[in-house]
Amino acid sequence: MSWIPNIPVPSVNSADNVYFSDVVGNKDDDENGTSISSHVFKTDTHDHAAAKVYPTMAVGATVTKSALAWTLGALSVVVPAGTIPDNFDIHGINFDSVPDNGVYEIVLYAGPSGSQVEIGRTRFTRTAATDIELESPFMCQIQALNTEIWAALAGSNTSATAIVISLRYHIY
Repeated sequence: MSWIPNIPVPSVNSADNVYFSDVVGNKDDDENGTSISSHVFKTDTHDHAAAKVYPTMAVGATVTKSALAWTLGALSVVVPAGTIPDNFDIHGINFDSVPDNGVYEIVLYAGPSGSQVEIGRTRFTRTAATDIELESPFMCQIQALNTEIWAALAGSNTSATAIVISLRYHIY
């Protein structure tokens, strides 16, 4: 006879909060859950999943800033809808080409045209003495599979600078 009570195992990604086991979770909980098991799954996947690049083995997306200083340019599609078939989060923005000097701020958005929501932003600088082909760290919430990603660019200079970017991301 066991002294451990017979506590039911919760269903996968259960939102119940009745038993201690609901908080601990199910062994099969994934990134869609809120249990401790789900958070461990997200952390492990985040830390150990292979990094991916979009686009891979191809030229990146062009994003053009406004000709006005510190005014966002038009939104540009970086990842088309239906492209990444798993839940994912973005870890870095690769600046593949930045032709003009200046301080820049890039904003990423998620969602379909007309319903984009900002998911994060970062800033970078290109000076006359330095080329700026680099990666900037970036963090955002986990995006649903097939989510469309957009970008807009602003900067300190007064030219409609067109840059080329690609994204480093992880899937879940």
